[in-house]
Amino acid sequence: MKTFEEGVIVVGAGPTGALLSYLLAKEGIQTTLIERHQDFSREFRGEVLMPGGCLNLEQIGLGPDLENVPHVCIPEINVYINRKPAISIAMKGNGYDKYPPKWISQPHFLEMLVSKSAEYENFRLLRGVKVRDLINKDGHIIGVTADSEIKRNRIFGKLVIGADGRSSITRARSGIVAKQDPMPMDIVWIKIPQLEKADDVTLNAYVGGGHLVFCAGTYDGQIQIGFVVKKGTYKDLRDLGVAKLLALISKFVHPEMARHILNVSAEEIKPFLLSTVSDRVDSWHLPGLLLLGDAAHTASPVGAQGINLGIRDAIVAANHLIPILSKPSNLNDIDAILETIEKERLSEIKSIQRIQSFPPKLLLKNTWYSKLILSLISTFSRDMTILAPINGPFAKFAWGVSEVFWNNSQQAKTSAPKSFD
Repeated sequence: MKTFEEGVIVVGAGPTGALLSYLLAKEGIQTTLIERHQDFSREFRGEVLMPGGCLNLEQIGLGPDLENVPHVCIPEINVYINRKPAISIAMKGNGYDKYPPKWISQPHFLEMLVSKSAEYENFRLLRGVKVRDLINKDGHIIGVTADSEIKRNRIFGKLVIGADGRSSITRARSGIVAKQDPMPMDIVWIKIPQLEKADDVTLNAYVGGGHLVFCAGTYDGQIQIGFVVKKGTYKDLRDLGVAKLLALISKFVHPEMARHILNVSAEEIKPFLLSTVSDRVDSWHLPGLLLLGDAAHTASPVGAQGINLGIRDAIVAANHLIPILSKPSNLNDIDAILETIEKERLSEIKSIQRIQSFPPKLLLKNTWYSKLILSLISTFSRDMTILAPINGPFAKFAWGVSEVFWNNSQQAKTSAPKSFD
């Protein structure tokens, strides 16, 4: 049997790294997954799985496993303008019934993926191991140096895949540069108890007056509040104290939600800041190294794209890497594939990041034209309910821009909408 030194090193057991490791392992590829934490019991930035991500996981064969991950489905999105109901988007028809958006427990999701991978003897997971540097030999990345609680290790492989997130150490050590798209916002992240009627909150978005708040019922029986603020203003909000912060948020939501927020015990609430970033590296790869997920392209929170783009990166990478790694191949053969992976994913990433950049610039400015646009929407929608669209920006967020299918599955290739133009 091949040694792990002849296989793949994946750095980071987030959605991208954990899923890619599973896909490689189930096809017999020697795979080492390195995760700097001992477990996944921590707060994650985004836990929304969009319809396209649900479809992709079903194609892989993980549909039943996903259903066992704690989650709530999002049957509709309710938009309020200046605290009044404006429009509801129902997740019905065109594939949305079968694959509604899900707010999932990311810790349970990741544990599910690594547990599935552990069924294969050619997979190993190194928990609590921190990658410190890349090992470079004659201009080629051949492994990583990493610290455990006991000692420093040198881990070798044919290919290193950096899937270690927005603060990627693999990206930093590689010298690959990321170009940032300045984001005008940050998000204050707060969890409060659910309303007495749990069905009252699925996903509500409140816009108007230069403010944006969303509230969503989560799998743990609570409400996740995201209070979108102008970048750099969180210190002033934090200085207000929790009670006054909740009182401020209550001014932007509909009356029933406002009363609920004001009745919450401030002593039990622990707000924290999600600093938003949108960036993309100038190249995803070097000889022996491939960056994926947030390490290659950090997505803003707009449209809940983080997990979904990571899943699609993992599938495309696996589709190309498995054939070349399943047979005797030299390093140059592997390197040639890395460029193909980047090219296949780059168009979608650019398109999604371009769409993500627009809403904050409109909604966080209380200008005459933003007021006019919101007024027109409010006037013509009048508490209207529409079916989730199959084209335009919404559908691109829901299903992705390009077609991504797991090559080992022909299932559901026609389940998603054909075009999102």
